[in-house]
Amino acid sequence: DLYSHGANVTLVQRNPTLIVGIEPSAQLPYALYGEGPPLEDCDLLTTSFPFKMLKKFHQQITGQTKIHDKKLLEGLTKIGFRLDFGEDETGWQFKYLQRGGGYYFNVGCSDLLVDRKIGLVQYDRIERFTAHGAEVKNGETLAADLIVLATGYKGQDYLVRKLLGDDVADRVGPIWGFDPEQQELRNMWVRTGQPGLWFIAGSFAQCRIYSKFLGLQIKACEEALISPVR
Repeated sequence: DLYSHGANVTLVQRNPTLIVGIEPSAQLPYALYGEGPPLEDCDLLTTSFPFKMLKKFHQQITGQTKIHDKKLLEGLTKIGFRLDFGEDETGWQFKYLQRGGGYYFNVGCSDLLVDRKIGLVQYDRIERFTAHGAEVKNGETLAADLIVLATGYKGQDYLVRKLLGDDVADRVGPIWGFDPEQQELRNMWVRTGQPGLWFIAGSFAQCRIYSKFLGLQIKACEEALISPVR
């Protein structure tokens, strides 16, 4: 946005980033939905994979994205941009499930970097920020009128603790990410440790698929068929 409005922009990269092209790489996990089966069948197939098997599936997809995005990724590497492909090369969807981000769907900024229309500086080169910009470790100052800090975000665990207090947050525990023993998502679309507190989130597809299962669990709790806590 800043570049589009005439600003001279430099991106400071703090950590390696997973870059995914919109077409076709970002669409590969959903290829089944365009191949003809009814929506209900696609949803069933999508949700029937155990996460260990799904992990291997996304490792294969990550390999395919590297092929599709080869030119872009090579261009980014050439200018010193640090790339990441997720834990065990599982790609962007597993990053999403584990931390809700950490990737970028390239809608143009990556191309601007490769074309050197946007500058790039690695954060570990910067000694400190001053009133005039960023002072790098060799003593040079990168002049800046404006520095935008993209410092991250808090997860749902933080919000639960802030809104509902420590007792509830401690009963619920971590949200999103994988339980190391059960290898299932934590506290998402299922009963939590706090009666009456449920979490539904994610993409439209996930909300469509899992809302009915969440609804059935709520009804079962109301009918005293299952315990109201996990």
